[in-house]
Amino acid sequence: MSAALNQKSILRSAFDAALTAGHPGRITRAAIQKLRLQPTAIIAIGKAAASMAQAARDAGLTAPGIMVTNDESFAPIAGMDCFASAHPVPDQRGVDAANAIGALVDRLGGDDHLLLLISGGGSALVPALPEGISLADKQQLNEALLGSGLDIHEMNIVRRLFSALKGGRLARRAYPAGVTSFLLSDVPGDRLESIASGPAVADPIDFDAACALIRQHKLDELPFVPPYLAALEVDPTRRPVAIGDPVMDNVTSEILASNQLCQDAANDYMTASGEFANGQGRFDLPPLVGDVRDCALALADAVCAASPVGYGVTGGETTVQLGDGGVGLGGRSQELALIFAAIMHERGDAPAGWTILAGGTDGRDGPTDAAGAIIGASDDWDGRAAMAALDGHDVYPLLSRQNQLLEVEPTGTNLADIVIISVN
Repeated sequence: MSAALNQKSILRSAFDAALTAGHPGRITRAAIQKLRLQPTAIIAIGKAAASMAQAARDAGLTAPGIMVTNDESFAPIAGMDCFASAHPVPDQRGVDAANAIGALVDRLGGDDHLLLLISGGGSALVPALPEGISLADKQQLNEALLGSGLDIHEMNIVRRLFSALKGGRLARRAYPAGVTSFLLSDVPGDRLESIASGPAVADPIDFDAACALIRQHKLDELPFVPPYLAALEVDPTRRPVAIGDPVMDNVTSEILASNQLCQDAANDYMTASGEFANGQGRFDLPPLVGDVRDCALALADAVCAASPVGYGVTGGETTVQLGDGGVGLGGRSQELALIFAAIMHERGDAPAGWTILAGGTDGRDGPTDAAGAIIGASDDWDGRAAMAALDGHDVYPLLSRQNQLLEVEPTGTNLADIVIISVN
């Protein structure tokens, strides 16, 4: 095996180790076995919902409930109403699932206890329509957010306003029932209010600040936004649950797994591998936050400033600004890897022998069947083709032709993205 292929194999194995560490079934089952009470209802929402709900059954919980996940992760769970829904743009199936969840929590009383199993993707999978907002409105808002360049926390500030369940409203509707929430975090900083837009978490952002963010990014140009915000201005009870609201006294939340857990597992694998034993040459990489081009440049700067041989691991979630032109096929991890490669090929101070892996922990990057990309310095390089693919947000075909796609089976979870870079 050539040195370049060996590096790709090592990085791929490290990525596999990251996926194994975040396996939702194993983690959820262990947490439930420590639970000291029997829930009377279970709701599982997100890309890992089927795995988490099945773990609840495997751990001996028999309570009825609802499970909502994406099509690829869907599996029936005994004794539960199970829904497949769309991601990243919501559909009518998600509305039906949200209505079922609302009806369930509205029936709960003070003697009930709800177990919430929450994972990434829940914002789109359960589009609970508040008064004055249609599914078409939700779809239009979601598409605008995905192309806005807002980071995941900022997007979820907006999403929490336009919902009947997000921003703590599910907990409000379940009150006075108790709620235990187990979460898999797909967001930087593991901020509870951003995981599936916080259905059982108070919103730390006040209404005026959220409205200012909407105006700043011209989301108020969507015709349904101004009248809806005006209605919330008049009636504060329709807004997300505020910090200090007593309904939150009945909620207990625990993060079971996160992107950092996956990063640690990848680091452990790289450290244990022969080439980088004992952490030789390990260098720090900046987190994946914000615009994908800015992140790629920051990664290149870090690698060029590091030791001649070594590796680094980071994670998070970038954003892609689509602009007004046509959009092809690809995803943020594929774009990140290709932009990084383009920068490294142009820089005079770039070390030889670099390899980058960028992939989503759910096994799917954007609307493609790939998790991301693996690109090495010695791969064939056509800078003009790369720029054309990036300009059209159509990187998947190019990466496929060059055998640079990172391909894994869907994982049934979503703990954001992982980047591993080595230099040998």
